[in-house]
Amino acid sequence: MARVNVYLPDELAERAKTAGLNVSNLTQEALRSALAARRTDDWLDDISRLRATGVSHNDVIEAVNVARDEFDRDHV
Repeated sequence: MARVNVYLPDELAERAKTAGLNVSNLTQEALRSALAARRTDDWLDDISRLRATGVSHNDVIEAVNVARDEFDRDHV
């Protein structure tokens, strides 16, 4: 496991210590959350660059419903 240094203001570090917080776990969770948010932002940016297909929302919903019905019928 990699080791990194995280710098905190003294007062914040003391409050975290007093509260019994696991700064390592909290930092890992914060990094995972930030990376997931970045992936979501990148995905949304990619989607915004897609060209319209000309297929209506209702047509897509209908196709999904048909596919779901076929799947349910074939996998019962």
